[in-house]
Amino acid sequence: MRSLRNIVFVVLLLICESAWAAKGTLLFVPLDNRPVCLDYTVQTLEAAGWEVKTPPRAYIANEKNMGEPDKLFAWMEQNAEEAIAVVASSDALLYGGLVASRTHTIAPEVLQERAHRLLAFRSKQGGQKQVYLFATIMRSPKASSAPVEPAYYKEWGPKLFRLGALEDKRELKLLKRREAKELAVLREEIPATILQDLYARRAHNIMATELLLHGIESGDFDYMLIGRDDTAPFSQAHREARNMEILVNELPKERIRFFAGADQLGLILLTRAAKRLQYELPLVNVTYAAGAGGKTVPSYEDDTVAESAKQHIYAAGAFPVRLRKRADLVLAVNTPKNGRTLEASNALNNYKVSAETKNFVNKVARISKNHSVAVADVKFGNGADNALVQTLFERGIAHDLAAYGGWNTAGNSLGFALGQGLLSNEYAPGTKKVLLEQRYLDDWAYQANVRMQAYTQLIWPNYWPNSGLAGEQLASAEAFISQEIVRLAEPYLGQAVHAYRYTLPWKRMFEVQISQK
Repeated sequence: MRSLRNIVFVVLLLICESAWAAKGTLLFVPLDNRPVCLDYTVQTLEAAGWEVKTPPRAYIANEKNMGEPDKLFAWMEQNAEEAIAVVASSDALLYGGLVASRTHTIAPEVLQERAHRLLAFRSKQGGQKQVYLFATIMRSPKASSAPVEPAYYKEWGPKLFRLGALEDKRELKLLKRREAKELAVLREEIPATILQDLYARRAHNIMATELLLHGIESGDFDYMLIGRDDTAPFSQAHREARNMEILVNELPKERIRFFAGADQLGLILLTRAAKRLQYELPLVNVTYAAGAGGKTVPSYEDDTVAESAKQHIYAAGAFPVRLRKRADLVLAVNTPKNGRTLEASNALNNYKVSAETKNFVNKVARISKNHSVAVADVKFGNGADNALVQTLFERGIAHDLAAYGGWNTAGNSLGFALGQGLLSNEYAPGTKKVLLEQRYLDDWAYQANVRMQAYTQLIWPNYWPNSGLAGEQLASAEAFISQEIVRLAEPYLGQAVHAYRYTLPWKRMFEVQISQK
């Protein structure tokens, strides 16, 4: 009898352990269908053993069309029962996506209705479903144009940015006499209809986000992230963020975070959901390259790298620690020595290895002997540090990293490196190599090198548009970038470069999709 009881106990124990270890289904409503927001993010969680269910592609914003908020919400309700957590973009569910949040003409009453619908979602599911939401503060670009901004940005974009910057400085009582005169001129010069359209949309978006904050107080959302999309220390976005931060600071820090970036938010929240569902609290130590290090305020952002890293760690369901020996993951951040982040296309982003780069790689190699290391490469904006990537491969440690990120803004790169790094110990065999290769081929080969080659050798000489490529233009552009990525990367990645397709999913040069053949 005793032996029978022992057998039963062992069987039950194995069943319980299997049930505990089994990973379930996560519902994910992405910002839009760009690879970083959808495919790369989903691949990361699937590599870690999760099933990620996403809406039909026809409902998700793409390069031509905004998403379908009502259909996205209906899909979320219909599929919630089979999921153990829901991670959703409020920009998708309110406006139809990130671009739509900047260009929509949705009545404020409709936005209010959609916000209240989101607030009621959890209670309609019985109150037990974990719900994670991410939103953005509308960006303030220095220059942009349709279709990613209202059409008037083509003519008035730089002056609209400057107006916002001066208004921000005025509010902070930092406006100089000369700047006050400039502000007055801009107010007179910019057509009133444009200002009315811009400020009304921004006000409606802020109103909707403020409504969603009630979900933190009421418990309708387990966690909420608010990202500051492309901002600057002085800008309209920074001005709005300061006011939003007052409200955020009144809410419990363990349920909301607010930092720079947008495209990485989905991965960060999915990582948090995964860690919480597994009752894990990873510890993360952060280290920097020599020089300005964590004090760097990167381009397109209004906070230091150190503050951004800290907030990302908390948001991802982890905890920052000073003692490296306690850390489950070391986040090594490649920062510029002087604290100025130039564009990756700048001539200074060459393959000449500085003493700082050599020392940083030596540090990464040394730490990686005893710890998992994720490298966030934020030295340059919109692409990797060529000298760093070259040295990582020459030292033979490029594939030993837990993760690498260096593709767009500093927040984007931090978020991807951190999210993928925290999940890397759960990856199925062979998947880490693929995820790393995608990042090197995208962030380094394409973003830092081939993209500008495509502009200077193909797009501009032929007077092709920067976006909206079609037919032979698109085919030629994809053939060109495929050839050049392979040519550049093959000496480093070998035959692996031939295992991928290189396409332009939004028919523009800004992003590439690296997908397995």
